[in-house]
Amino acid sequence: MKLALMFTAVGLVLIVLQMSILHLLPLGPLVPDLILVLCVYLGVYHPSVGAALGAFALGYSLDVVSSPLLGINAFAMSLVFLAVYLGARTIWLHNVVVSAFLVLAASLVKSAALLLVWAVFLSVDGSWTAAVHYILLEALLAAAVAPVFFMLLQRGQHLIESPLAARE
Repeated sequence: MKLALMFTAVGLVLIVLQMSILHLLPLGPLVPDLILVLCVYLGVYHPSVGAALGAFALGYSLDVVSSPLLGINAFAMSLVFLAVYLGARTIWLHNVVVSAFLVLAASLVKSAALLLVWAVFLSVDGSWTAAVHYILLEALLAAAVAPVFFMLLQRGQHLIESPLAARE
């Protein structure tokens, strides 16, 4: 229960950070997708129905805060969780380099899903090459912060679980 509360609190903090404070960084419009990194972490280390619902809720929260089309990020985060869950069942993914690569791949899956939904439901005219360039840079940025973020989440999880293990 405490672990679920920790992930909920971390998710809420990350939504606030990603939608407001991180836009003040001197990276221009590029902001690391920390919500995606959290969904990947949940898919690798906590593959459960609760984590899948959490990934959906995180995506829907992003939709409520930032998207003109409700459900688009919820769909993308659910798809990312599913892809990571299926990948984690077949491949050993508990390595720093592999986790960064996994976040990169998950970011590309999310971006492809978002582009597909935008192309189907919204008529978007514009430069697709600029969108692809932006997507690749954002994916690389998310992959760069993923190992540190995974380490912090594992440390928080260990701090929450260690007093429980000591009592039993």
